[in-house]
This record gives sequence, C-alpha cells and structure tokens, in this order.
Amino acid sequence: MTRLPAILRIIVLALLAGALALPSLWRPASVAGRVVRVRAAKDLANPEALLAGAPPAVVSYEAVTAPTPAELEALAAVAERAPVFAAAPPTARLVDASASPRMLAGRAAAVSFRVHGPAGDSARVYLSEAGAPVDSVTVRADDGGGASGAFRVRPAAEGWREWAVRAVWPRGDDSAVAAAGAWVDSAGAPRVLLRAGFPDWESKFVVRALEESGATVETSTALGRGLAVAEGGGGAISPARLARVDAVIVLDGAPLETGEAAALAEWASRGGGVLLQGDRAGAAGLGLVRPADAAGTVDGAAIRWSAPPEIAPLPADRVAAATRAFAAIGSGTAVAADAPGGPLLALRPLGAGRAAALGIGETWRWRMETGHVAEHREFWRSLVDWLSSARPQPLAIRVDRAAGAVGTRRDVRVYDARGQANAPVPALVVTRPGGRADTVRLSRDPAAPGVLRGSFVPATAGVHALALAGQAPSAAFRALPTSPADADAWARLSLLAARSGGRFIPRDSLGAVLNGLASSRPSAPRGPSATLVFALLLLVAGAEWAIRRLTGRE
Repeated sequence: MTRLPAILRIIVLALLAGALALPSLWRPASVAGRVVRVRAAKDLANPEALLAGAPPAVVSYEAVTAPTPAELEALAAVAERAPVFAAAPPTARLVDASASPRMLAGRAAAVSFRVHGPAGDSARVYLSEAGAPVDSVTVRADDGGGASGAFRVRPAAEGWREWAVRAVWPRGDDSAVAAAGAWVDSAGAPRVLLRAGFPDWESKFVVRALEESGATVETSTALGRGLAVAEGGGGAISPARLARVDAVIVLDGAPLETGEAAALAEWASRGGGVLLQGDRAGAAGLGLVRPADAAGTVDGAAIRWSAPPEIAPLPADRVAAATRAFAAIGSGTAVAADAPGGPLLALRPLGAGRAAALGIGETWRWRMETGHVAEHREFWRSLVDWLSSARPQPLAIRVDRAAGAVGTRRDVRVYDARGQANAPVPALVVTRPGGRADTVRLSRDPAAPGVLRGSFVPATAGVHALALAGQAPSAAFRALPTSPADADAWARLSLLAARSGGRFIPRDSLGAVLNGLASSRPSAPRGPSATLVFALLLLVAGAEWAIRRLTGRE
C-alpha cells in the first residue's frame, strides 16, 4: 500500500497531460472536413504542403490543359491520403479510337476503341457517323480501369470518313467522346469464285448469301464422273481465271486438284484471298491446318469466337451443324473460332494475301433452322471482305496514325511493290484543308528496300489528303488542335481519381458536386468535454485523499 499514492499521482499527472492534449487530438475531425482546391500547376509545385499534417476530406483538381507527368505524380501521392475529384475542360477525352489503316468502300472494316474509367464498372460505348448512331456495345473495365473493343463498319463511299466513339459510364456525367477517321479507297463489289461439290444446301445458301450482299459470284459445281456445271466463266482454277476475282471459296467436298491448290497458294501470295472449308481445309500448299480424320457435330451455342472485328460471328444459337475440327494448326495461323471438339476457324496471312480454313460444313442451318438470315449473310460477306481486302496497291501510302497534333512533323512511308529497283520515285502531293497543294520529295530508304520515305508538317487543323503525283488521294491525315497524348494524361487522371474514391467530372459540375459532398458529410465526432475531464480529475484526487486518510498518511 506504500506505493499506491505514487501510482495515483502518476495517474493524475497523466490525466492532466491528456486534458491538455485532448483538444489537439480531436482537432483532425475538423481538419478532415476541409476541401483543398488545386487550381493551377504551381499548386502542385510543392506537394509536401498537401502531404503534411492531417489529411483533408477532399482534394479537388481543376485544369485547363492536360496534367504533366510531374503533376500526375504529385496527385498520385495526394490520392493516397484523400479522394481526388478532378475537373477538366470538355475537350478532355477518356476514350481513344482508331480506324483500320486501309479501308475500301463497301468492304467490312473496323473502328477499334479503348476506354478508361473506374475499375470494375461497365460502360456503354456508342458509335456514330455523321451524327447518327450506328452501333453500341457494353464493355467492363479491368483492374487497371481499361476496356477495349471494336465495331464493324462498312463505309459506303470513298474519301475521308470519320466516326465518333462515345463511352458512357454508370454516372451520366462520366462520359467521353473520341473521333476515328480513315481515308477510304474506291472498290467495287467483291468478285468471288466458289467451287462446290455435288449440289447441297450449303453451296446453295452460301451463293445466295453472297449474292444478296451484293457480291459478284462465279460458281463451279461438280456433278461427279468429271462433270461440272459452271457459271460466270466456269472451268478449272487457273491463273487466268484467278486474275478476274478477289476471293476463292472451296467448299467441303469440292474437287481440288494438286495443281489448282498450288495455283491458289501462288495467287494468294500476290494478294488474293482463299477460304477452304471442311475436308478441303488442309489443301497442300497452303499450310493452314490439318483437319481431323473424322467428321463430327457442334452445338452453335458452344462456339467461342475470337475473330477480328471485321468478321461477323455466327450467332450463339442451338444449332447442330456438321463439322470437321482441326487436329493441328499450321505455323503463323491464328484460331478465330473454337469449340469443345477443336478449332473451327483459322486465319492466316499468306504472302501479300490472306487465307482462311473453316471447319463448319453446315452454316446454312443458322439461316434455315433458326431464322438468322441477316447474320448468315453477314458472316459470309464479312469473310469475303476480309479475304479480298489485302490486295496491295503498286504504291501504297501509309502514315503512322490517322490523326495527330497540329504542327508536329508527320513521317510518311510509301511501300513500293513494283519490284523494280531503278523505278522512278514519284512525288507525294499533300492537299491542305484550305485546298492548297504542296509537293513532298520522297527518297528510298537504304535500310528497307521497297520503302520510300518523306515527311510534312500539318500547320492547320483539318484533313490533309495524300496522293502520289498524277493520282487520286489514297491516304489522309487529320490534324487536331490538341495532341492525342493529352488524352492519355486525362485518362491517367481519371483512373487516379477513381482509385482514390473520387471522380473525374466536367469542370462546370465541380462546384455542385463539392457542395453536395459537404451537405451530405456527417458531422465530425466530438471529444470529451472539459467539464467531464475536470470531474474525473476531482474524483481521482478525492480517491487519493480518502486512501491517505485510511492509511494514516495524511
């Protein structure tokens, strides 16, 4: 008992110190209610001021131009302590879009996109052309806040074409728009040579689907005993006949001699397109696939499609179709459709052309048994478009990107497929948005035979058409008032805000959002009152006095 008063004295001193410290200990509740507003780059020049002391409740970031890497790094550190609500001008983009580099009028192509938003959220992405909605799809952001996809398009006319891609997140103000454009070359309807075996439903409806889509079809149907019915030219597959078409389809069971297969391989290497179906998918000389020894069936709902966006898949419907899956895939061949029994669609570049192998032998069942007439037609037409769109031009103009910032030098490459080392080098003509035409000198690249190089600077915003001297334009570049790199900076800022618990919002909505947060935030917890602390001290002091009286140590 002799040490008890000393212990009590220590407790009293601790309580006195606590009484003095309590106001500062509870002060963060009021500090946490403040909003720190960052309005300019200079506010982030010394981020330690935002990192020291108690964390704020909200950090708002307002900017007119895209944040620099240093500013993003400072904001990332701030976002570790408090939610960041980032506001940006309407021109800030959170979606990137690009079109196929070479498009042909009337042929299937793709507009690809990548959106950025809160991880795990789903966005509805819309495609518009000339202000009219064309298509839409729903995508879900991965753990990094990104999601990608593509739309299949078929531009109707030549010239510069542009599409708008708009991503809308669950909150109505979380949306963004990006433009994708490309120069569309002129092209007629695809010309198709179809080789079939004895007449059956598949050959009948493949021809019908292609003709309904506008393709020109020549057919050769075997009748057995060396007889055949040929339309549109007929005859064997020869170099002369192949020169008149863009794509060749050899259906399951169709005759295909060794010499014909070799002619197809050589023709495809120079830019043609070949599709082999069923037991013909392993034709010698093409090296696409090795079909399974035995035929089988597949449930249409079980097929998993991973084809390029230019190729339309068959609908996932309950169809029992005859198949001959692939037992092996050749080098350089990509699987575009798979099923439990094995791959069913394989694609491969073949020299300057393209080749495909299809293991589904009864696509007509989708058309006749489930009523997917339009889908069956689009499947075959998109396959033909993909096959026939690789045919190169003798001189093909390519730019790295179809759009970029004003005032930035753009490199242009011209691929020379003429095969003449001493062929004259043409000039490149750049037609500016105002109609003025400039001539750009091209030179051969000593490190890359067959490549001509040049460059130009787009000084004004708009479409700059590119053409070889004496020819019509075959490529274009659209100069933008802001750099596409800004879109990446805004996207990173959006991800940063979402991960911190904040949001990326339009600048004119920032005030309303912050006011709403202030009105909905619960009041800060209050610490014990001074009266209560004083009463506790009196109680402890009284207890010590009573103990000293009882022990005779008064």
